[in-house]
Amino acid sequence: MNCKAFKHSFLACLFCLVYTSTYAQKNNTDYTVSLGAGISSDETLPFWLVSNRYGNIPNSDYGLLSLAVFDDLKQPSNDFGIAYKVAVTGALAQENTLIVNEMYLRLQYKNWALDFGNMHDAVKWEGLSSSNGNIIKSINARALPGINFKTLDFIKLPFAKNWLSFQFNFANYWMNDNRFVNNAYTHHSSLFLKFKLSPQFNLTTGIDHYAQWAGTSPISGKQPSSFKDFIRIALGKSGGSNSSEGDQLNALGNHLGAYLVQLNYTAEKTNLSFYYSHLFEDGSGMEFQNWMDGLYGFMIDLKKPTAPVTHILTEFTYTKNMSGANPPDQGYDENGDKIHGRGLDNYFNHGVYNGWTYFGRTIGSPYFTTKPVDENGITNGVILGDNRFMAFNVGLKGNLNYLKYKALLSHVTYFGWFNNEYEIKPKQFSGLLEMVLPQNTKGIPFDITASFSFDTGTYAPVNFGGFITLTRNAWF
Repeated sequence: MNCKAFKHSFLACLFCLVYTSTYAQKNNTDYTVSLGAGISSDETLPFWLVSNRYGNIPNSDYGLLSLAVFDDLKQPSNDFGIAYKVAVTGALAQENTLIVNEMYLRLQYKNWALDFGNMHDAVKWEGLSSSNGNIIKSINARALPGINFKTLDFIKLPFAKNWLSFQFNFANYWMNDNRFVNNAYTHHSSLFLKFKLSPQFNLTTGIDHYAQWAGTSPISGKQPSSFKDFIRIALGKSGGSNSSEGDQLNALGNHLGAYLVQLNYTAEKTNLSFYYSHLFEDGSGMEFQNWMDGLYGFMIDLKKPTAPVTHILTEFTYTKNMSGANPPDQGYDENGDKIHGRGLDNYFNHGVYNGWTYFGRTIGSPYFTTKPVDENGITNGVILGDNRFMAFNVGLKGNLNYLKYKALLSHVTYFGWFNNEYEIKPKQFSGLLEMVLPQNTKGIPFDITASFSFDTGTYAPVNFGGFITLTRNAWF
């Protein structure tokens, strides 16, 4: 963010804080202060010490200080509400950073919300999933700033007699990091339907759609950015006469998405959930030509919140297919020309936009390894060939006396590109054990979080590391 934009954002946020504090004179404002440090045996941190932490943790030994001020000003007797948050983190590391983690204002009416600013996605699956249950949108990168109109939860359809409900969002974000296509936007829309199949079973299915568009490329020039182009982006339509030949033949911008399916079973003593996130970047993926690729997960909630083990999760992620290396021809068009098959999907890379990354971190599953930054400080997508992989992940969560813990163990194999697969496939084991002693336990006035992590294998250097964080949650 440049200085001028930051000043405007800061002043807007300050105005919101003044306004909201007037609105809720009798409410308390919450704040969180964290002080932490992390070390490792290598120049970088182990995989799980830096992944899925909202892009806030430097990938080197660090010391950091975080401050957050926030409030939910919704009155219990009022359908209207306002919420805000400002959170910043300063880190002393190989590269010192000052990050605005979150800065947003939410306007809420019943179960509908309009969000302005950058807001973290909620942590799903108890923080045990390798990609927050969605292969294209994890919690690995920073939150994008923008405007998002959405439902806060599923809303029952009145004609469906409680057996059908929906959830959706419609958003546009600004990609304000150092990019090859400067000042690009990202559109996001989603629609999910939940079916109540029986008192014990419910099924959720839907689509999650993202598209990078607009901005200025040093090679292709200014990209289409009118309101008409935005409608084309939202609908996945081809570009107009002001777009490139490829965008006129296909779809304007860089589109990617996921089909999501989730089946839940609720019993007296356990909750069971199966979920599947299938990624696509073009028509071949939307038509399941790459049907094997995706994230598969299964979770057991033992419904014993104080037990030694409360949740168990297993996941399998596969991206090797990519609609095939030599897909068959699809017949002939009206002019008698061959319609060539679609394949070689090259996930999270793109010919115009520099891939599905933000501030150097993969927006989707962290198993996709980003390329090193170039001489201009730009991350040009993910490593070709390393976006073809197979990964397993196991997670546990529970309690040990006063301590809360979570543990992760993952294994990933990278295959290389189709015509140049690795002769010896690099593999990596990564593990994490994280423990929290909650605030006010034994009179301690803050949370104490300690973590140990390791990497071993032939993909990344053997590495051991850990961190400790002290967090104070309070209000004024």
